[in-house]
Amino acid sequence: MQWTLSFGEPCGAAVVRTSGVFNATDHEQMVAGIVSHEEWHPGHPILFDHRDLSFEGTGYSEMLKARANHAKYEGRIGNARSALLMKSAADYGIGRQVEMLFDGHVSAQFQIFTDE
Repeated sequence: MQWTLSFGEPCGAAVVRTSGVFNATDHEQMVAGIVSHEEWHPGHPILFDHRDLSFEGTGYSEMLKARANHAKYEGRIGNARSALLMKSAADYGIGRQVEMLFDGHVSAQFQIFTDE
């Protein structure tokens, strides 16, 4: 999984653009990279553009690992509002599963969108 991070977007949110194939190891590296960026602060709004990311083969155990990654950096993430932009209805469903798995375990709030 590859990713880029940018600040200074007109919407005021940090923007992460992802590509490749999702896996929990790369996800942890991404989370660590975001929260260690000099412009990041706990609670900063963030948009994840996952339209070029494949979730093929991503199962429940990978999603639980992603939740653990998020929980590991909870203090540095804070109550950030996170928007996830997905490419298809199927990926939207995966995003909703993530939202439900994370709910009650992390402070961040997630909203899932699709550009279909």
